[in-house]
Amino acid sequence: MKIIFNFFSLCITFLILILNNSEFAYGVGNVDWVLLKENNDGKEWIDIGSIKEINNGELTVLTKFLKNPKKSSDKEQLSLYVMRINCNDKTFKDTSINGMPQFGSKWQNSNNDELIEVVIEKSCSEIINK
Repeated sequence: MKIIFNFFSLCITFLILILNNSEFAYGVGNVDWVLLKENNDGKEWIDIGSIKEINNGELTVLTKFLKNPKKSSDKEQLSLYVMRINCNDKTFKDTSINGMPQFGSKWQNSNNDELIEVVIEKSCSEIINK
């Protein structure tokens, strides 16, 4: 009985090693980053493939922001956001920042931040054009 158990354990281990290939990781798809805007604050991208309509003019989208350093000794800072956008009133909230859920985040306006405004505009136009 112990021989049979060891044989099956060896077979399962062998299968795991053989099948543990990144091609089988379907949970993470390819991203289609599109650079939307660059200004003195930094650069803003969205993943076109991540735009998902939720309901009644709301959607979610994955964005990437590369913040320009303020001083020459600072480094560029890259952040990933999952944003929920209300296309009807042009508001947004960050539901995740760098993979960390943002529970209780509040709806807010862009406050004339042109990088956020371009994300809202492009994301909402992608849903309308589908």
